[in-house]
Amino acid sequence: MKKPLLISLAILSVVGVAAASLAVFLPVSYNYDKTLIKENKDYSITLVDGEKYKTLEKTSGGDFKIIGFTDTHLDTYRKKCTVTLEMVIRNIVREKPDLVVFDGDVITSSFNRRRAKQFVDVMDKLGVYWTAVLGNHEGDNVWSVSRPELLNIYAKSPYCLIETEQKTTKNGKIVDGFGNHVINLKIGDSIAQSLFFIDGGAYMSQEDLNRYKEEIEDPQCNYYDYIKESQIDWYVEVINDISSSYNKTVKSMMFTHIPLKEYKEAYELLTGENAVTGNTPDYSKVEDGNQILFGVRRETICFSGHNSGLFQKILEIGSTQAVVAGHDHINDFVLNYKGVRLGYCQSSGYSSYNVATRGTGEQLLQGYSEFLISENGDLSWNNKKNADVWPELENKVSNLFK
Repeated sequence: MKKPLLISLAILSVVGVAAASLAVFLPVSYNYDKTLIKENKDYSITLVDGEKYKTLEKTSGGDFKIIGFTDTHLDTYRKKCTVTLEMVIRNIVREKPDLVVFDGDVITSSFNRRRAKQFVDVMDKLGVYWTAVLGNHEGDNVWSVSRPELLNIYAKSPYCLIETEQKTTKNGKIVDGFGNHVINLKIGDSIAQSLFFIDGGAYMSQEDLNRYKEEIEDPQCNYYDYIKESQIDWYVEVINDISSSYNKTVKSMMFTHIPLKEYKEAYELLTGENAVTGNTPDYSKVEDGNQILFGVRRETICFSGHNSGLFQKILEIGSTQAVVAGHDHINDFVLNYKGVRLGYCQSSGYSSYNVATRGTGEQLLQGYSEFLISENGDLSWNNKKNADVWPELENKVSNLFK
């Protein structure tokens, strides 16, 4: 009697393990609270016809409001990701933005086509223009839709401003990456800001790792990809073209997922720290105009091992006021460096690593960033935490990690 029983238990155990393993790879979507979705009836943003570059016009006056999310990591962890999606919805409904930006690692993990379509459906129901850049985790496994395919799913939305066609420079050079595009923001009679969305890639090729091995400071961190020369050339050409059209150097912002090496250079210059401490910096300290405005470095800044010279080109052109990155989930600092703001969009997802899973903080940092752009192009940047915006939900969310 014992032997058949043991065999039965063994079979049940194997079946259980197999079922649990299979569940990880099954297509997953979320049973979120649909009553949270409320369309902004006063939405006053128009996509202007006949422009060379996509142009959004604010017809009601006032600042142009953008809210940004990054690293939502909408993956196979249903409970945590349902909270993430609901928080995205809550914050869009609350803030009533003119444009929503997703700064990479949005729909991740395996078999994510269904989740991507559900995400697009949510944004359609919210009825607000939105766009995105790709992170390193989109399309990073064989069971995921590819990076260009994910953009094609997004682009089917009438509210999505992503451009899926491959760009070329004036001399016919193919521009690297997927989904590079620019959006002009028009307030009044002129362009207040040009927003650049640039694919920073995922991981360096083995060829590049060999080619740039002398530049790599930290092999555990600096294997990420970089913005290529062709993308920098395209950025410069577009800036010059738009500036020529309006007889001024247009102000601009850049969204890309992986931070630039200069984030580390600037932070360590202003704090004197050569390693991560998690200490709150002195925000009043100003050195040659450089200053940390808010936020903290809580983890290693993981940039590419090869510096392609983008930041230097930004300084030469004199257009871009800010570079916005994601990628490092528990870093949330923003600083001024050589006249350019370098900083992190507030990380938004609950399923991937965070201060709770790392044991580095009591209050969860997930949230979003708010960017206000005035008619003359001045930029105000604030990072907001869900724990502060929705304090009544904090205990419920914290229980996800207990």
